[in-house]
Amino acid sequence: MVSGEAWTDLVKRGQRRQYPRGAVLLRQGETANVVIALAEGIVKVVQTVPSGEGVPLALRGAGEVLGEMGALLDRPRSASVTAVTTCTGYVVLAHAFRGYLARYSLEGAVYRLAVERMQENEHLHAALTRLPIRARVARVVSHLAVEVGVPDDHGAVCVQLGMDREELAVMAAMSRSSVMAALRDLHATGVLTLGRGRLVVNDAAALARLFEE
Repeated sequence: MVSGEAWTDLVKRGQRRQYPRGAVLLRQGETANVVIALAEGIVKVVQTVPSGEGVPLALRGAGEVLGEMGALLDRPRSASVTAVTTCTGYVVLAHAFRGYLARYSLEGAVYRLAVERMQENEHLHAALTRLPIRARVARVVSHLAVEVGVPDDHGAVCVQLGMDREELAVMAAMSRSSVMAALRDLHATGVLTLGRGRLVVNDAAALARLFEE
């Protein structure tokens, strides 16, 4: 959304910080007095609902700004952000971030991105209600691969999940046992390779066909 020069300007306004895996970068309910420009690593966005359950909303990677809407709207954090891998971020004060957006005339673009992501999540959840079990898992995995997947030299895409099977089941709106069965099936057919805390999409086209038919 911004040039390399503009991104460099943003990180110069912040304080560099390292976050180990599992660290909480932003906490739901807290005052949004800073944003974090994520330079390295992957984070997980989780919202705690009234029942107390944590609902995974998304994974985000390097080049993202975290907590921007709370800073713009001056509202408490709507979700928590946790490091999936070791992360490097630049902590920018909210007022400095607003000044940065004004300098580059980016306020409208940030709002549009927020709306687009909200609509994308709504479309994802709407699709999950009509898909069979294996197709639901394929749709969620494909979504995560687009968000934070890293291609290798052989055309496969590695996804650091940063969530256990329970959380993946919540995201796919199904039971843990159903998610595990679907993942094992996709692994057996060679579409995916399962690993600890991650998976590899070996055939993105085959994965997409499962939920596009």
